[in-house]
Amino acid sequence: MCDKYVIGYWVSERKRQKFNWNDFENVCESEGFQLKMVDVNSSLEKQGPLHVFLHKLTSTQSRAENGDKNAEGILSRLQEYIAKHPDLIVIDPLDNTRNLRNRCKSYEFIQEGIRESFNDIFTPNFVEIKSRNVHEISSTLKKHGIKYPFVCKPLIAYGFSDAHKMMIIFNEKDLKDCQPPCVAQDFVNHNAILYKVFIVGEHFHVVERPSLKNFYQEDCNSLSTIFFDSHDISKSGSKSKWSILSEEDIPLTMKPNYQVFQTIVKSIKEIFRLTLVGVDVVIENHTGKYAIIDVNVFPGYDGYPNFFEHLIDSIRKLLVEQGVCRQSLKGCTLKKCQSDDLDSGFESDEKRKCSMK
Repeated sequence: MCDKYVIGYWVSERKRQKFNWNDFENVCESEGFQLKMVDVNSSLEKQGPLHVFLHKLTSTQSRAENGDKNAEGILSRLQEYIAKHPDLIVIDPLDNTRNLRNRCKSYEFIQEGIRESFNDIFTPNFVEIKSRNVHEISSTLKKHGIKYPFVCKPLIAYGFSDAHKMMIIFNEKDLKDCQPPCVAQDFVNHNAILYKVFIVGEHFHVVERPSLKNFYQEDCNSLSTIFFDSHDISKSGSKSKWSILSEEDIPLTMKPNYQVFQTIVKSIKEIFRLTLVGVDVVIENHTGKYAIIDVNVFPGYDGYPNFFEHLIDSIRKLLVEQGVCRQSLKGCTLKKCQSDDLDSGFESDEKRKCSMK
């Protein structure tokens, strides 16, 4: 019988390098856990026992959805192991991560989850585009109240290289640029500021990033489709020409409200039941309403301080909820692990810190 709780994991080498995974090994060791890489192409039973399985298998899930036999085998072996070991903590459950694969479906979940509860939080109007016929697309947009300009996003949110390749479409003549299956979503003017809300269990941290500038009705007559990669536009230090505000728009910037972010975090956790999730939020000019424009499984957490410590704290809490947490685990007290309070922080890409109302 093992002396430590074993956290099995499968995360791509690229993501491990980005996170500096050696630091996680050190944190696990100091906190009484053993971190073990899992070979998902082999029997998990022979690699156990595992108490926790931490993964980012979104690409594998996507390939399996498309009929890839190897990917189907990986998921089948994993699901078989989970079924045999019901106490295994999976971060995050495959059924829950699957809910974020289809952008239209995830927007529907968000819309339903916040519809009657909050007046200052919304997800922008959206509709799935299934046809390449310009007249059919135009009819669909009108039927669902989508106005120009709008954002066009791939329907599938993860698992392939173009998942973050998007466009702003300004007029009917450029509807030919739509690449179905895709989602048309109202563009919300937000003064080129994106708030990335990174959630780790009961902890969250908000990072301010650059985004697209405001677009107006006159732009619909003068601009052609803007093609962009959302990762490139919103990465720290990005200097895209499409992020530069006009002088008259600068005063429209609003200070973010901590309590609204806290409400968003609680809502997203209730809707999707995920431990590791990121939410993209913008604040609409003039109204001050908060628009949830995307939700992502196990995001990059760039700018999130103490990520590994918060992850271990979240794992402890889940172990306590399972009723299997040993008192020998460093810092694992029932009071701490069962706290419902959200621990939060805020970071600006410009100032690194920002005061909250």
